[in-house]
Amino acid sequence: MTKASLRRGTAMKVFNGPDPVLKDDPAKMVESIQKAFADFQAANDNRLKALEAGKDDIVTKNEVDKINNAITDLKRAMDDRAKEMARLELAGGGSGKVVDLRAHAARFETIRNRGKKKVRPENANVEAYQAYKNAFEDLCRMQFNTDNAAADIRNSMSVGSDPDGGYLVPDEMSTEMEKRLFDTSPMRQIARVISISANAWEAPYKSSDATSGGWVGEKASRTATATPTVGMQRIQTFEQYAYPEVTQTMLDDAAIPVESFIVDETEDKMGRTENTAFVTGDGVIRPRGFADYASAAVTTNDATRAWGALQYVASGAAGAFSGTDKLITLMSKLHPNYRQGAVWTMNRSTEATVRQLKDGDGRYLVGFGDLRDSPFNFSLLGTEIVNLEDMADIASNSYSVAYGNFKRGYLIIDRTGFRVLRDPYTNKPYVGFYITKRVGGDVRNFDAIKLMKFAAS
Repeated sequence: MTKASLRRGTAMKVFNGPDPVLKDDPAKMVESIQKAFADFQAANDNRLKALEAGKDDIVTKNEVDKINNAITDLKRAMDDRAKEMARLELAGGGSGKVVDLRAHAARFETIRNRGKKKVRPENANVEAYQAYKNAFEDLCRMQFNTDNAAADIRNSMSVGSDPDGGYLVPDEMSTEMEKRLFDTSPMRQIARVISISANAWEAPYKSSDATSGGWVGEKASRTATATPTVGMQRIQTFEQYAYPEVTQTMLDDAAIPVESFIVDETEDKMGRTENTAFVTGDGVIRPRGFADYASAAVTTNDATRAWGALQYVASGAAGAFSGTDKLITLMSKLHPNYRQGAVWTMNRSTEATVRQLKDGDGRYLVGFGDLRDSPFNFSLLGTEIVNLEDMADIASNSYSVAYGNFKRGYLIIDRTGFRVLRDPYTNKPYVGFYITKRVGGDVRNFDAIKLMKFAAS
């Protein structure tokens, strides 16, 4: 579509949101968004020319907004399709690799003993784990009612009974839950994730640097200089839960597969809960998100900034960009050692605003469909944009854009695995499945993440 053909009627006819048919054809979805993006840029060029000529063409502006919103909808549909394909791959067994029961059994036994002794695969009791896994599946079909279970099932279940109550979810199902959380929670895609068996993770950090006394003459006096100090960072794990309920009648009639129900409900509940905490959590009975440090962020560079504070760059105007050079400045603040693997993070609303930005030579800063982009994401100045919907919309003094290497900068801690309790008593006639998992998160490297504050300074 050429600039001359960008008339109001044409745009309104074409961009009424993503075509439902496209959802079944990823290639056509990519082609559609590429075309919409080209039309958006052409329409926005017309709007900018009108503004330069002193004309405030509301029709053209509405046209640009409509196309831009359609692009956002197409992008969301593509993301949903990618997640759906990932779930289908999981349901179908993934890449077809042979399941290593010894590895699963070893991890399960390590979790079972609270990490006091790390069990090696060659030393794991595969037979006991396999019996427990089979018994767990049988118990699922019995709605976790051990009273109706045979003696051999009850004996096998004792292997995975949790001292804190309930049963540990077998490793394969626990791994599937974690993979689905990875798929639905963008922070797990870009941050570093580790598993521990203790209540918290601790590691040292350098809280202050050494000081040079400077150059001295042969006989000049020498005074003591500052000694570098080391602190200890502790990332606590906190419990999150899901509590899906179904009626006893549905369970008796086997209307739903209980195992799939547990996985699906846990994915939805815990995915949304974690995503919010890793971005905006305040650290009180939940992980602390990187955006929670915005209130104490400073403009000081890495070499002189105290540990525990993020650096920000002002956009130059309250609730707006004063110029695209501020984004380049933000990128320059990240040390070159961290730029490999760095990403931009913002919500979709902010991304829609950024799509309209141009550099001094009239080139758009956001691209799509070239070699710099991942298959399902836009890029900003050649670096991938990851949408975190919990980040703030652009407003006065908001921190709506971040740039950094989150693999180096943010650490997610998973403690042991999932645990399930059956509760047929609390809310009759419903049977609840109380699923818990302990998780923590915090900024680990305060030099690896930079923020943009939408303010004059």
